[in-house]
Amino acid sequence: MAQDIEIPKWINKEIFCKMLSQLNKGIDDIKSFNISRALASGENYSTLMLRVQIKMKLKDGSAENCSFMLKLPYETKEMKDMLASLNFFHLENVVYNDVLNEMEKMYKEVGVELRFGAKCHRLPLDNEKLYLLLEDLNCCGFKNVNRLEGLDMEHTECILRKLALFHAASACKVATLGPYPEKLFLHDLDNEYVRTKIKQMYVSMAETFMKNLRNYKNCEKYRESLLTFFNNLIGWFVKARTVHTQNFNVLNHGDMWNNNILFKYKSDGHVEETYFVDYQNCNYGPPVQDLYVLIFSSVHMDYKLKNFDYFIEYYYKYLVENLKLLKYPLVIMSLQELQEQLKVYGGWAFLTCFFLMGVTLLDPTDEAKFEYLMRDTPESKDFQNLIYSNPRYIQCIEEILPWLHERDLMDPKNLLKSLNENSSSKLQMEI
Repeated sequence: MAQDIEIPKWINKEIFCKMLSQLNKGIDDIKSFNISRALASGENYSTLMLRVQIKMKLKDGSAENCSFMLKLPYETKEMKDMLASLNFFHLENVVYNDVLNEMEKMYKEVGVELRFGAKCHRLPLDNEKLYLLLEDLNCCGFKNVNRLEGLDMEHTECILRKLALFHAASACKVATLGPYPEKLFLHDLDNEYVRTKIKQMYVSMAETFMKNLRNYKNCEKYRESLLTFFNNLIGWFVKARTVHTQNFNVLNHGDMWNNNILFKYKSDGHVEETYFVDYQNCNYGPPVQDLYVLIFSSVHMDYKLKNFDYFIEYYYKYLVENLKLLKYPLVIMSLQELQEQLKVYGGWAFLTCFFLMGVTLLDPTDEAKFEYLMRDTPESKDFQNLIYSNPRYIQCIEEILPWLHERDLMDPKNLLKSLNENSSSKLQMEI
């Protein structure tokens, strides 16, 4: 058992033996049962990932090993509030058990065999337990790219091809079979509770970012536009996550960064297969959300900006190819329309750089805790300053801010045509 974490009592050898007996009628008993942390500190902020390793005794006298990944909620107030409001675990189980299976079936019907991620299992428990149980893809040879190194061209192209498959299937599903369940993927964020939570999430980080801005070469000239963006961030975020029917919309993965993407390699070192994990933040909306999050959080700086337009065109090519393959019945958006979406929703680029890119580039540390991203305490500020004073982050943001402004992607009015001026829409930072 893992010694540095408290394992809930319901996670035990007996409950796994019951599940395995349902999967494998030849099992007689479990000879060994071990639980350990699956990820190091700083690799996953929102949930606890455990590896469950089991040695089974079979009825014929032989032995067999198996391994699972078990995701559990952190028992902090911030995470309990978030899980309660967004229903993360139920949503992710639905994606694995229903949504992905439906997508894979759609491709199978047109002659394409594929998978989007790990196989999902259910333990014989009551439905109130919050968990996700998956096959351990490490046993199949899958692994992440080192997030500090970033994605090269080959890995980025592999992700974009798989993302195009995912987006195309979701668009065809809605066009032919009807919308996804509203309670799962169409969250109503336009209420006081959600606005308060968004403010709690971003205000402390925004203040710390702005205090570090003076240390970024030639970036002080962007202070006023950054303040404008931050002070309209809540209203922007609410509208950015609202479904606008005039857009081409898809099911976004919603958290498309390095640690949520796994690769399997051929003997020559090239990528053979790409899987996604962590579907807990899926949401229905324009595909540029996933594109911005992927490129700005995880692609190496040598390619992030220089090849941005190429990445968009590459994704678009495969999106159209798969929409046609699945016989999408509506008019397919043009590349120009996708590029217009990129400008309207340009705030995703900076929001990703401000929040997720900093986490991606930070060295592993025991100080990496979700609550430190939300609280305004001395310990939280120390951790936030680690993010924004990190030389890797500084090198990236010094290049990115001028690029964003040159493309006019920092103006929230690109999306917010009429801003709500009440106080709940303002971060009201103290800078």
